[in-house]
Amino acid sequence: MSASEIIMPDGRTAEKYIEDYQRMLGQIACGKPPNDKELSEAPLIFSWLIDEVDYGGGECHRHIFGYLEGHPFIPDGKYGRTSPLLQLDRGMTWARCRSRVYRLREPVAKWLLAKL
Repeated sequence: MSASEIIMPDGRTAEKYIEDYQRMLGQIACGKPPNDKELSEAPLIFSWLIDEVDYGGGECHRHIFGYLEGHPFIPDGKYGRTSPLLQLDRGMTWARCRSRVYRLREPVAKWLLAKL
């Protein structure tokens, strides 16, 4: 089975997924933030935090955990995690992860404090 025949959970072919990932790595290397179109189409994460996931065998990756809206296959309002985190905006308004760009709303600490 070729990469053009494998379908990822979000509907992209594995070939397109790899192409998008390589483009994202190029943008990171050049210091380019996501463009307006990428950000407008990006899922939103709110009440989020970053934590490390240990995959065993010495492999660990950081992920963003939070409530999602506008994700291609995670229902709105459901708690989930991103693919491994690649880049976080200094202002913490967006993040690039292995599979896509995300818009970030308030992290969990600010959300919890607002509820007290």
